[in-house]
Amino acid sequence: MSASYIPKDVYAICTFQTDSEPRQFIDTRSSPTVFYGQDKKRPLLTVADRNIRDKEFPCKNPKNAMWSFLCFGAGILVGLALLSNPVGWVIAIGIGVAAVSVAAGVYQSTKINHMCTGSLENGSWKIEHMTVRFDQKNAITQNSMLSCDAGGILTPIFSYAVAKKYAQQIDSNNSKEIGFNAFASFFGGAGLAIFAGEAFMAAGIGGLGKVALWMGGTMLAMNELTYQEREAIRNNSLEDNTHYQDMNEKVDENSRIPGYIKDPLNATPGDLASPDILELNEKGGLASRDGKTPIFFNGKWYVQDWQKNLIEIKQGTALSKDLSVLEGVNSREVWKTPEGKAIVENIRNGKYSESLVQTAKDGLGRVRPRNLPNLAKELPALKLQNIKNIGKLGVKGGGFIGFFFPFIATGFSEESRKALANAMAEDAGNGINIVANNA
Repeated sequence: MSASYIPKDVYAICTFQTDSEPRQFIDTRSSPTVFYGQDKKRPLLTVADRNIRDKEFPCKNPKNAMWSFLCFGAGILVGLALLSNPVGWVIAIGIGVAAVSVAAGVYQSTKINHMCTGSLENGSWKIEHMTVRFDQKNAITQNSMLSCDAGGILTPIFSYAVAKKYAQQIDSNNSKEIGFNAFASFFGGAGLAIFAGEAFMAAGIGGLGKVALWMGGTMLAMNELTYQEREAIRNNSLEDNTHYQDMNEKVDENSRIPGYIKDPLNATPGDLASPDILELNEKGGLASRDGKTPIFFNGKWYVQDWQKNLIEIKQGTALSKDLSVLEGVNSREVWKTPEGKAIVENIRNGKYSESLVQTAKDGLGRVRPRNLPNLAKELPALKLQNIKNIGKLGVKGGGFIGFFFPFIATGFSEESRKALANAMAEDAGNGINIVANNA
């Protein structure tokens, strides 16, 4: 198959770019001797030329890491605020982790626009011309792809209109991928703070160990599932596009080895499996409430807990209003007032949930009018706890939804690869009049 050689200044698009503007390839080898055009200003490029002109691409990797770390840190702070009666040093550790995560996000923000030069120079051209050399280096053609050390794939495109069209698609896909990862990171941070904190307070180190085991197992499962997702997409997409097939087989093969193992320094919170769908029992264990159902998000209990807390907030507000008429009344005289008698009767008749009125009862479970003033003092704290419980349920619900977001993000990542292959196919009819046969 014939394909044009690539002179300097041909447009470049990248699967990791997060803006909609193409760049231009330049020569980086010393003293080129093979040029396109009589002015000798446009060297024909080789595998030694691995850079772009002037402005670098804003890279998906650091932008994704930035938002993941920032949202993870924010999620931890939200989770800490929702903890019930946390131990002081648990809060301190959580705040420390959140601060480190935010600092990592700020650091990654400084790398977004400064990744290309070093990463491209450490990258390599694939599908170069194997027999034609310029200045003793293999020539590249329209079929060639530059594998960036940061993970992206670049390719030359002659037509600005084609390059612009697909750069916009890639930018859109990558922005959506980053958004989904940020959402999952926020709820992952909140869920980690809540469930690790409560597991530790209930069962100590053993509770944390169980949460860690859950997360480790889920990470392995998530990695395998996303691998299978990529495999399915690549095996069933663009079957007539040879560039796409070359990309999958010669440039960027699917791998089961997760990125955080290959390069731990580039790990992000999105690589962690979120624990916020766990059903922890009152002892901090991973068994569900009935000890039988799977340790996973339970929709029935979720809805019931929402209803319970909302009902208690409504009941607590009404009870506080009723009890307000007893302000200033001596606790020993409450039983003599008609208001006190009415409240006692309402409690005995089950008007209020048991958790709201426990302090009004004695050890035998009988309502004592003299305890009503103390109950009035405790209702604000009970209401706050109900609000926290609703917040925890929100984290669990968001975490359940976010649990599936890595699969959606993977889909957008694969769409960017397909956009690059489509750009190459659409640009195939363009080029210069110096072509390579069987390139």
